[in-house]
Amino acid sequence: MTAEEKQPMPPEETYPELQEEEINVEAELEKLILEDREAEVGTSPSEASPDLNETLRQLQQELEITRQKLKEKEDSYIRLYADFENYRKRTQREQEELSQRERRRFVLEILPVVDSFERAQQQLRIETERERELHNSYQSVYRLLVESLKKMGVSRMKSVGQPFDPSLHEAIARQPSSEYPEDVIVAEYRPGYKLGDVVIRHAMVAVSAGSPSPEPSSPSEGANPQPSAEDTPDASQTAPSP
Repeated sequence: MTAEEKQPMPPEETYPELQEEEINVEAELEKLILEDREAEVGTSPSEASPDLNETLRQLQQELEITRQKLKEKEDSYIRLYADFENYRKRTQREQEELSQRERRRFVLEILPVVDSFERAQQQLRIETERERELHNSYQSVYRLLVESLKKMGVSRMKSVGQPFDPSLHEAIARQPSSEYPEDVIVAEYRPGYKLGDVVIRHAMVAVSAGSPSPEPSSPSEGANPQPSAEDTPDASQTAPSP
């Protein structure tokens, strides 16, 4: 062994610049590792690649288009639902009107039969037991018919004593009356009927013309007054001479 080899190695503190350089290298390595990990976890949009930005932009456009289509579908559904509701209500109203017209036509065909029963009741004079039985039999049919009309919503209007209303009554006569004031119905010639709240037949009536006027005085009462004695000429003056 030579003398140089026998000399001891200097301690590490003897080369401080080498130690500092080693420490700096380790710090740089740690910094690079951290940056690499951050890159693996994810990057911010500003630091993303151009391809990724383009993909995000396309996805946003597709999302906006999908939202617009959904809004259009929703508006279309709302319009379709509104049209269906209007159709349903219109159809229901038309069915009700058709049913009302059919009932009205049927009732108008039955009312003359009711009128005939009522006229027969007014004109019939019961004198024998047979006539009484006949009267009771057709009256039972009349009552059954009237009850059926009531169940359908048919009602008879009251006319006598009521003010004249062109929407309810048809005036065929006008006559003086001391019992009713003017424009009040004094007689009913044909009854009027309603189906629900709708007038299906106007009542034929006579309307009051008010109280009758006083009778004029007779011609014998003051029409030709007797001449007085002063106005009567002297007989000797009017008589012809012999």
